[in-house]
Amino acid sequence: MILRAARDLFASEGYEGVSMRKVAEMAGCAPATIYSFFPNKRRLLHQIWEEVFQELTEALRSSYEKDADLEKLCLIYLDFWLDRPDDYRAIFLTQDRQMAGSDDAGYFVDGSEALSGLDIFIVALSEAQARGDIRPGDPVEMRSVLFCAMHGVALGLVTIPEYNWGDPTHLKTNTVHALMQGMRRTD
Repeated sequence: MILRAARDLFASEGYEGVSMRKVAEMAGCAPATIYSFFPNKRRLLHQIWEEVFQELTEALRSSYEKDADLEKLCLIYLDFWLDRPDDYRAIFLTQDRQMAGSDDAGYFVDGSEALSGLDIFIVALSEAQARGDIRPGDPVEMRSVLFCAMHGVALGLVTIPEYNWGDPTHLKTNTVHALMQGMRRTD
C-alpha cells in the first residue's frame, strides 16, 4: 500500500510535492510506519525505481528469449512505458538528487541490479552485428541512441497527450523502424 501510494503521488505531484506524511495519509498508515521501512522519500523513490526496472528487464528478457529480434525488443521497451505512464512520470520526470549529509551516496543508476538488465540491448545489438544485420559499432553507444529516440517517443506521448501525434502505434513502430534502418549495414 505504501509503494502504490508513493507511486501515485510521485507521478501526480512530482518529487518536490510528495512528503512522507502525504504518502502515509494516502496509504492509510502512520508516518512512523513508513519511516520503519524507508528512512526518507528518496529511499522510497529508489525502491519504486528498482521494482519498476526489475519488471521491465524481466519483460525484455522474456521477449528476447522467445524471439531474439532487436526491433521487437525496442517495441517491448516502448510499450512498457506507454502502458505505464504514471511509472514513466515518477521515474523519468524526477531528477535523482543526492542528499547532503546522507548515507544515500550515489545515484540510482550507480550499481543498480535492476538496471543491469538493460544490458539485453547490448547483447541484442552485438548478436545483430555478428549476423551482419546492423553495421559495426560500439553497442553501448548504439544502445544510448536507441534509448534517446525511444524516450523521445515515450516523453511526447506520455507528457503531451493533447498534441496530435497521430496514431501512437504508427509513431512508435515508424520510429523504431527508422532506427533499425539507420543501423543497417550500408556496404
